[in-house]
Amino acid sequence: MFPRCLKLVTVRRGLNFTSVRCAANNSPSSTTKLSKEQMKKKELRALLQKRAAAKKSPFEHPLYMPVQQAFRFLRAAEVGQPPSQQTISLTTVVVSDKGAPLLSGNILFPNPLRDVKVAVFTNNKEQEEVAREQFKCHLVGGTELIEAIKNGDTPIDFDKALATPDVVAQLTSQLASVLGPRRLLPAVKKGTVSENIANLIRENMFTVPFRQRGPFLSVAVGKCDFSDKQLLQNIVAVQKAFKQALADQQGKKSSILGKTTVTSTHGPGIVIDFR
Repeated sequence: MFPRCLKLVTVRRGLNFTSVRCAANNSPSSTTKLSKEQMKKKELRALLQKRAAAKKSPFEHPLYMPVQQAFRFLRAAEVGQPPSQQTISLTTVVVSDKGAPLLSGNILFPNPLRDVKVAVFTNNKEQEEVAREQFKCHLVGGTELIEAIKNGDTPIDFDKALATPDVVAQLTSQLASVLGPRRLLPAVKKGTVSENIANLIRENMFTVPFRQRGPFLSVAVGKCDFSDKQLLQNIVAVQKAFKQALADQQGKKSSILGKTTVTSTHGPGIVIDFR
């Protein structure tokens, strides 16, 4: 009997040893490592699927419409709404690798969505005449304009301020505390100071910044009372700016643009050809 019991004990010990060894192989560290690898593979598969979807022709999408037909649908959706709320916007999906820099840039609209009040500070009479006569700027002047704003005689009711180099020092010393908090103080770094006031006005009066939010780029491209030609011109300007942002992107792999939709304030999203 004794040898038999000893044998049974030995077998049980052997089984216990085997169980312990198996448990060691399924330790938390091994499971975690496997999970990370699985997560990486899952993320890679999802990225490849998104890239494949982004490369699909927009004509295959069930919500696709030719862009001019889309405009008609969106205008119909806004009938009876206040004109101030009838804005047409464009949204593009951005497919990026993890950690890729966000896309950003500026759009030079040939047909601005709203009037921008521009103040031009210059003591150069020729530049002053260009700003006043050619571009009809809201406020134009040099030392006298700076003094008027400083004394409160002229209200700060403009959207952008531009200047020529000859008045920058005076602007900074007298109006920095007033214009600075409003982000209206002209500065070379901000691209609002130049000898050529005409180019400066064109670049700032009709330019709208954009920045990627999550996986989307979204900008307003016009109002419902814009003509088809005006809307198309603005969309072409958006396309050009988005492609420039892709070209300027710093990273191992550049992002790609996917599905693009146009929508209005109260209308549906309609897929268009934005390639």
